[in-house]
Amino acid sequence: AASRMIKALERDLGVSLYNRATRPVSISAAGRLALVEVQKLIDQHDKLLQVLHEDRNELSGTIRVATYGGIGALEITPLLVKFQTIYSDIAFDLVLLTAPPPRGFIDAEGKTVDVIVAYGCEESPNVVPYYVGDMPFVACASPLYIRRHGMPMTPQDCQNHIGIRFTSASRLPATELMKGDERLPLQWKSSLAFHTLSAAKNALLLGGGVAVDFPMYHSREELKNGTLVPVLGGWHSPTLTCFVYTQKESLQYRRVELFVNWLVEKQREKFRELKSEFDNLSQLSQ
Repeated sequence: AASRMIKALERDLGVSLYNRATRPVSISAAGRLALVEVQKLIDQHDKLLQVLHEDRNELSGTIRVATYGGIGALEITPLLVKFQTIYSDIAFDLVLLTAPPPRGFIDAEGKTVDVIVAYGCEESPNVVPYYVGDMPFVACASPLYIRRHGMPMTPQDCQNHIGIRFTSASRLPATELMKGDERLPLQWKSSLAFHTLSAAKNALLLGGGVAVDFPMYHSREELKNGTLVPVLGGWHSPTLTCFVYTQKESLQYRRVELFVNWLVEKQREKFRELKSEFDNLSQLSQ
């Protein structure tokens, strides 16, 4: 078998690796040159395997995380900073999510992403999803808007009001409102449309209109201090499921597995807080 492999290699190279005219058979000049170069390749191969093995088990290196622009700065960045105070040798690269998984695991620069924080999407065989909670959406407006235009109490009232509409790659503007098991269509007199949560929030605070699908996470502090107030008597946009995603290949790295488990638990804690606050807000607004 070895002889056949050597002869096949000689045919591919177009040179003889052995002198077969003498006994015993001896290595040729081309064979000695090939042996030196091949040994270098074998050494590089062994070194690569060692590096990859060590990299998989070391709690060091870079983890690339992708999420929406709206939550990246406010929600994910503090968690990355907190995690790095525990594991200082692990670095992070936070990038903007441009597509849901699995396409989102390749960013705009063509680089691989390890972890995605996003709303629910279709299942994929190589993607591992971790459910963290349901994002509650609040119907709210500023006291300034209410003084100018009055308080909308029912979905039908929205036909006489200005809607603050948010559109992104992750979700479309609300088209219906729910309260318990009841659902009704949504229609505005006019609207202001935005493509970033920060712009939509600024319009809300300036008294520009009413939002029915503003995430509880981004309005909780304003609802507490009164710069935003709940409207529509408990009617709101349907919730959306939220997940932490990673790839099976990324989970082979100890640093990624450790971070994902930690992140999932922190996210679940946050969503339990949001649900409790949302339930209390809904009771007060009805």
